[in-house]
Amino acid sequence: MAVCRAATGGARKETLVHAPDIDQRILDLPVAVDLTEGAVLLEVDLSGTSEQIWAHLTDPELLATWSPVVPERPLTEVGPVLAREEPGAEAFAADVVAIAGEHALSHRFGDDLLEWLVDEARATLKIDLADPSSAALQVTGWQVCLGVLDARLDGQDQERIVGRDALDHGWEELLTRHAEELGLPARPAK
Repeated sequence: MAVCRAATGGARKETLVHAPDIDQRILDLPVAVDLTEGAVLLEVDLSGTSEQIWAHLTDPELLATWSPVVPERPLTEVGPVLAREEPGAEAFAADVVAIAGEHALSHRFGDDLLEWLVDEARATLKIDLADPSSAALQVTGWQVCLGVLDARLDGQDQERIVGRDALDHGWEELLTRHAEELGLPARPAK
């Protein structure tokens, strides 16, 4: 929910406004995808400023509102760091490999490498994939998360959607769309 403030006889009154349908926001989020050798590239224009986006990429408390990567410390310095998707879940490597000012961040996500670039309200994510056949799944998962981030940057109190919860938010439609865009099967062969 977003907070709406109105003047009422000199006093300010706050009312909560329900967020629009998150499933539609996720499906409509303008995400451009491209496949390169061993990596997938996502580019998206988000609500908010570059400073707000950067904070949501590096601050553990803000990451916990939208991302599957919730590190034990801010992702603002090169070095090892562990992360969890949920409290009590098994930890995975989220080591910060490189950082440039407040606009470029490279860190591990388990066996994959995430490279974030923020330019004004545009976020670009390059994922160097340990398993390139999982590109459509990765893009789909990140689009769900980025839809939540976009809603939060737009002032909506949207709950985080990660893991199996994403299956209830347009997953199959997005997976089919991205598999076709990338020229890959929707699910890697077992």
